[in-house]
Amino acid sequence: MSDRSNRVQRVERELLETLAQFLQHGLNEPLPCFAAVTAVEVSPNLRHARVFFRLVGEKKHIDATEAILEKDRHLFQKEIVREVKMKFVPVLRFVYGHADKHDEVDQLLENLKRPKHSFGE
Repeated sequence: MSDRSNRVQRVERELLETLAQFLQHGLNEPLPCFAAVTAVEVSPNLRHARVFFRLVGEKKHIDATEAILEKDRHLFQKEIVREVKMKFVPVLRFVYGHADKHDEVDQLLENLKRPKHSFGE
């Protein structure tokens, strides 16, 4: 049997989906580097949550992105209050992971950014 209850796991999934959507569509300013919500860990009492981000880019862009996300943490918190129906919502804490090298996923993301050419070119 899992050491985390089904309820905790369900809350983690809902928070992950909500925060990922907000990261993609809800921020007021563009981020200098690629950022993705990779996981959410919720405490057993549902009062605290660690949100794990993966940041990909140059060091200066990663640092700028961390600063923006920390500055806008209250917006993420408000989004959780608005979207997730719970008596108490967890207090969010952000944890950042950095990718030094590009992997296959990063390569696919870079390819999406490149302009598309028609077949005749």
